[in-house]
Amino acid sequence: MADINELKINIETLNRASTTELKKQNYNLVQKNLEELDMEFTSLRKDLSLKNEVLEQAKREIVSLKAEYTVLNDRLAKALKENNDLENKLEQLSIARPALSSANLVKAFRDSFEKMDESLNTFPSRVGYQISSMNIKLKTNLSMKDDELRFQLPKSNDIIPAANLSEIEFSISSSHKESPLSGYSKVPNVVGMQMDVAVPRLKDAGFMQGDIVEKESDLPQGTVLSQIPSGFSLARPGEAVDLFVSRTISVEVPGIVGMKQEEAKNLLVGSRLNVGKVTEQADASSPGTVLSQSVDSGNVVDVGTAIDFVVSVSVNKVIEAVAAEKAPSASDSIFVGLARSKAASKAAATRLSTISTITRKEV
Repeated sequence: MADINELKINIETLNRASTTELKKQNYNLVQKNLEELDMEFTSLRKDLSLKNEVLEQAKREIVSLKAEYTVLNDRLAKALKENNDLENKLEQLSIARPALSSANLVKAFRDSFEKMDESLNTFPSRVGYQISSMNIKLKTNLSMKDDELRFQLPKSNDIIPAANLSEIEFSISSSHKESPLSGYSKVPNVVGMQMDVAVPRLKDAGFMQGDIVEKESDLPQGTVLSQIPSGFSLARPGEAVDLFVSRTISVEVPGIVGMKQEEAKNLLVGSRLNVGKVTEQADASSPGTVLSQSVDSGNVVDVGTAIDFVVSVSVNKVIEAVAAEKAPSASDSIFVGLARSKAASKAAATRLSTISTITRKEV
């Protein structure tokens, strides 16, 4: 509009121009206004053409959407009809199917619970088991009859939308009366532990160590591979638990110095070592005390290795042994007598030397 108004003003000015020069200038201005209007018109015509194309596309899309709407509307109507038919069928099935009362439903689960519990104890076992709880999710149609809630369970060939069924979740827990299991305790699970850890764990729980059976295994020696009764099972307190462990091929030598001879022997045998040569030596210690051992404590040796040790004897015993040595009898030959005299003299000299050493120590 601004260009048209300017054009009108320039035309009027052209008409009023009195000289040729003024007319020429006004004519040029009018010509310029006309060119600008022509360009603007061309641009508007292009925009109009584009908008017409967009409009045509929109019309085509509207037609397509109307067709899709018609199809979807038909599908919706069909789905609503099917849903209505299913609801009617469900209602008919609900009326025709006998309802399960609450008491019968609970009795059915209780009987199942007892049968499962009974099946665990069909065969004699050192371990007692029990079913402690049952978690149930039940999909059912609920109804009321004579002021009582009824459960109508769908059959295998029923076509019922899940949304039309109620989901009931409840738990059944056992509450046994006094039974043979009332005095049982849970057995600790010691599989994977070392023997020196597993046995105290069993004793702390009130059970005894049973048979120890060694088996070949890649696990470190002394590792518990399995147990009877199994871990977390129930057994009577004080019952023995048998352990299957990885075979032991080496043991640590215990320290027996300072122990009594019998005590030292028992410790070696209990450590799966053999008692080797026992040597007596006169010493001021209490008689029978272990003075030294052939393998120092803490060393690791093969199972069954013999451990020699020295025990103390009293000085008086050595003196009595020396005094008990006697000269050869007259009935012996002179050569036998000489041999015996030499042996006796040598033994007496060794023992007297030991006595002398002990006496110096005591002083």
